[in-house]
Amino acid sequence: MSAAELPQDKAAQPDCRTLANGLRVAMLNRPGVGKAAISVRIAAGSHDEPEAYPGLAHFLEHLVFLGSAGFAVDQGLMAFVQGCGGQVNASTQARHTDYFCEVPADRLGEALARLIDMLTKPLLAEDAQLREREVVHAEFLARARDADTLVAMALGQALPAGHRFAAFQAGNRQTLAVEDAAFQQALHGFHRRFYQAAQLSLVLVGPQSVEELFGLAQRVAGELPSQGRYTQALAAPLLPLRRQQLRMSLPAGEPSVQLCFALELPGRLAGAEVEQALDFLQLWIGSESAGGLLATLREAGLCRALQARVPYRFADQALLLMSFSHVEESAQNAAVIAAAVQDWLAFFTARADYAALAERYRAIQGWRLQSLGPLALAGYWQDGLAGGGPSPLGLTDQGQAAVQALLAQLQEPWRSIRLVTGCTELANWPTAGFALRMVAEAAVSAPQRAWTWQLPAGNPLLNDDPAPGTVLGQRARLRWLPAPTAVPVQQGDGLGAFHGRCCFADGRPLSDLLRVAQADLRELQAAAAQLGVRLQLSEQGDSLEFSLQGPANLLVGVLKRLWPRLLEPSVQALQQVERGAAADDMPIRQLLRRLPEVFGGPVEEGPAPSVSQLRARYRQARVEGLGVGFSLAGQAALERMFVTLPTLAQSHAPAMSRAGRYWQDAALDCGESALLLFCPLAEPDAASEAGWRLLAHLYQGAFFQRLRSELKLGYAVFCGFRQVRAQRGILFAVQSPHASAQDILGHIEVFLQVQGQRLASLSEVAVAAAAAEQGRQLREQASSAADFADQQWQLHLAGLPEAHAAALQRALAQCTRQELLQQHHALAQAQGGWRVLANSRPPDSGWSASS
Repeated sequence: MSAAELPQDKAAQPDCRTLANGLRVAMLNRPGVGKAAISVRIAAGSHDEPEAYPGLAHFLEHLVFLGSAGFAVDQGLMAFVQGCGGQVNASTQARHTDYFCEVPADRLGEALARLIDMLTKPLLAEDAQLREREVVHAEFLARARDADTLVAMALGQALPAGHRFAAFQAGNRQTLAVEDAAFQQALHGFHRRFYQAAQLSLVLVGPQSVEELFGLAQRVAGELPSQGRYTQALAAPLLPLRRQQLRMSLPAGEPSVQLCFALELPGRLAGAEVEQALDFLQLWIGSESAGGLLATLREAGLCRALQARVPYRFADQALLLMSFSHVEESAQNAAVIAAAVQDWLAFFTARADYAALAERYRAIQGWRLQSLGPLALAGYWQDGLAGGGPSPLGLTDQGQAAVQALLAQLQEPWRSIRLVTGCTELANWPTAGFALRMVAEAAVSAPQRAWTWQLPAGNPLLNDDPAPGTVLGQRARLRWLPAPTAVPVQQGDGLGAFHGRCCFADGRPLSDLLRVAQADLRELQAAAAQLGVRLQLSEQGDSLEFSLQGPANLLVGVLKRLWPRLLEPSVQALQQVERGAAADDMPIRQLLRRLPEVFGGPVEEGPAPSVSQLRARYRQARVEGLGVGFSLAGQAALERMFVTLPTLAQSHAPAMSRAGRYWQDAALDCGESALLLFCPLAEPDAASEAGWRLLAHLYQGAFFQRLRSELKLGYAVFCGFRQVRAQRGILFAVQSPHASAQDILGHIEVFLQVQGQRLASLSEVAVAAAAAEQGRQLREQASSAADFADQQWQLHLAGLPEAHAAALQRALAQCTRQELLQQHHALAQAQGGWRVLANSRPPDSGWSASS
């Protein structure tokens, strides 16, 4: 099948029905997948809560996980999903609350039973509420430095008084009056009104047939009580705006310009058409195509990135936000960007070939759906239910009418809000909840400027072969594996994955090369993302690494374009190496990105290298790669790009991590403590790894319960088995608003002591059951192209033979309680070393610098 053809997937549209109690259900059959997903939406969110108790809806989202009538906490959904290696989360939005999880397909019924029980029959015990309020407060403190949160809060100050978008909705220790009877009445009343069948919509995605999925929904949710559909109150008007020009201080990050548009959607159009129109416009606004809005502003030096999104949408209202990052912090610069946006909107309105763009949009949607896993599909179709049900791909006639109406409104000056963010210290702005440092400013006009725009070009990945004769000078070692038999194949096009790296022998930091790659591959990365292909780049020690996953025949086109740009970057990219900017992410996420430093120390950047120095490094590069699910023709086309091509062989096993305790200070400038503790395996054999994987499985729920729920250290708390560079081991991670890094470490040490006692009390039957579950999860990883490719690539990086996976299964089956205790002792005694990365200095004694 040509990559330009739209994939035809007969299962792409779900079957939608309504149960007798009013619960709406959508079922999507995905043959051959090993996982299943659930999405439940409650038609109520933070704008529906009592104004006297900000954050009540978000607080309830937390509370329902703390035990229900049918399942105690240790048997509830969170513990169940973690125990079977799945994913679970929840999100409170303005007018809805979502709960979603992904589990092995044969565990779908058990997961759904727990999810429905916790939503409709939560215990809501007051002692649990008091503990969870501290967790919500820790989340509030973390979000108080989050750029997106503060931008949304600031934009709300420009809307008319009384609109709930401006209200504080996260909740904290002061707003959640758990001890008051009136608060308890409001909490229970909110739950009774909204957490009932007629307010719920359920999406099930899995390999089961539609009738099997519908039968499951009927058995689990068919008898739920219903009070009828509650009509949510309409929002206050979006216009007239109180302010149109604001400037705000952010605690971290590069300056930005935020352009927000208050849109009143045409009442004659259905929700699905408006959703189509908003998505259609966001696609072309954010396009990386030459001559487009972003490319032109970047070439003019006005910004480096642009993101378009909809932070608020309900009934006939929407806010469309364009975020321009890495800009000059000035009102004049913001005025120039705003004027350019208006010029581009006028050009697009007058010149766009809407029929052609709609057809391209339809193809992009089709490829996106082709690449989504069960959990992402469940979320996609949940949004479809909210819009009135699944709609056809592309842009309908009504959708095109909605696009024209929205374009007209985007060009009306009284609808726009201009917000400039930066590092300049400003006065406190009077508002409840998150603290803002902000001022209102008079509008600034920009001088007229002639812009040369072009309409968005077609996605290059849907065109013919880009350069069939390209031959690169580097040597490459590639390995190809067939897709797992469980991976679905439609029309001859299955899902695939690829991992690759460019190894450099000179031992110098690769941060400059990573920035070159990010700049030169930016357009390709955006084109791939449009079609649902995920392209990630990273720096790992002496190599630049990348990974791809998506429809296999699209991956061939991505790689044909990627290799030349990665190995022979443009002079423009080499000349514009930009040093890193201040990070604006949560401290724990910054540490996770920098975790490889625990085996090499921090990167010390010298003077920016010259173009000739950079080119010399590329000529010495060694290329390695592993692909899963590629056709023979695709493999041959990629192999022809390199001069010599010996097969990728097993890497040499790296030296094991040294015993002892090593601490790396990440020197982050942030208000909270964050710490990662990585404990590498003491021995590289399968028996040791089996024991440590089993330990991580048994630690996981207890670690979360102890440090997050009981000690209330913070919102971000987790542990699990990980591989860092070539080393495998267990990772503990905590971010806390009040405990120091040394305090966090102390709590982890006490936790490990207690776990030794717990492990000693386990029966052999319990150990065997846990080991069997770990074995099942490892086998399941081999059932999807992406997971299987990652598993095989990590084996290669660790210098382990392909037979290691089978040896690991045998070792798990033979693991005893005594062996488990021995491995726990090796970990607790740091026999493989303890490696800490934290945003603080190490303790005065007992720790060495990372090396």
